[in-house]
Amino acid sequence: MNIKGIGSNNIISLYSNVQKKQENVASEVKQDTIELSSIGRSLSSIDMQDFNVNNDIRVARIKEEISKGTYNIDAKLTAQGILDAIKGREFK
Repeated sequence: MNIKGIGSNNIISLYSNVQKKQENVASEVKQDTIELSSIGRSLSSIDMQDFNVNNDIRVARIKEEISKGTYNIDAKLTAQGILDAIKGREFK
């Protein structure tokens, strides 16, 4: 009868096998990717300095409405304004 004990060589080989498995798993890590839509790509080409907008009148009107307590923000109008600016339409 041949009985093999747990020797240091067996422990080292077990450790080496575990290390190899962990290295294989680490090399298979997936990378994140990003895909931009055509709208996203077109937005990156827009330079906000190209918009020549005179905000002085609008700012004065908004300041006056705030001081009177009558200033209200309409989310739909805000969203429409952003879309108009992106599409190159004039501000109202």
